[in-house]
Amino acid sequence: MSKKIVLLSEAIALISSIAFAADVAWFDMKNCSMCKGLMEKPGLMESMSYEQVNIPDGVVCLTTVAGGHLKDYRAAHAQMMDVAARLQKGEALPLCGSCSAFGAIMMKGVKQNYAETEKGDVWIVTSDKPEVVAELQGWAKHNNDEMAKMKAAKK
Repeated sequence: MSKKIVLLSEAIALISSIAFAADVAWFDMKNCSMCKGLMEKPGLMESMSYEQVNIPDGVVCLTTVAGGHLKDYRAAHAQMMDVAARLQKGEALPLCGSCSAFGAIMMKGVKQNYAETEKGDVWIVTSDKPEVVAELQGWAKHNNDEMAKMKAAKK
């Protein structure tokens, strides 16, 4: 497993233990310390395709980036790793509902595999515990539903 993924997982798990206000948006790309790097480069979010699909023991998260924005995406990912390092050191930073929920799932124990692809990356998150698989798949469905709402709102 990639050291970067372990660091990110531990940081999200740590920060997810902090109480958040009930009105935190599921996605808050402007205020979430993990997500906001994706908003800082003009056109990056619009160039991305983010899909999460169920597999028998978890989820696969696939991100592809078009239009010459891959360098910006890699920079945003590096920024996420920096945020993870800060969280791991105990710094309290704001997270959106999705990142907080994922952190809570991480604390229950999951296995991860991460790889960069030619046009983005793939992240496979699995568990041998059926209840954790159900939570992972529920988290992924919520993400997919919210992404669809965001996409529809832009039309």
